[in-house]
Amino acid sequence: MALSHMRAQASLEFMIVFSALLAIFLVVFALSFGGSGNLLQIQDSAASLRNAQTIAAAINYVYLAGDGASYNLTLSNVLEGENLTISGQTVASNRRNAYSSASLLDVKMDFSSLGRGSVILTNRGGEIDAGG
Repeated sequence: MALSHMRAQASLEFMIVFSALLAIFLVVFALSFGGSGNLLQIQDSAASLRNAQTIAAAINYVYLAGDGASYNLTLSNVLEGENLTISGQTVASNRRNAYSSASLLDVKMDFSSLGRGSVILTNRGGEIDAGG
């Protein structure tokens, strides 16, 4: 009788320890998965800000350099579906999970959006032209 009671007790202790370990594993897994999701969102936000600032810096550079100045801007980190727009004095980068913007000087432009690839920015009498 004592032997079967010991087996039942060992089985019960095994189930308790197993349940505790499973609970700890689930908590760690949930925290890890949630953390990686936040990390991806932060990376997306940083890339969006980088693209907006890169475009704004290039446009401002060409504007400040004066008439006839040009700059070959290569946008290689633009995601499929990322929307890069220029409106007023702002360059905006809108991704699926992130939005960022950067300010422009008092620049006149004849374009309102950019995409992936290379574009030549040219200052033509104070107005920035994007050809390429």
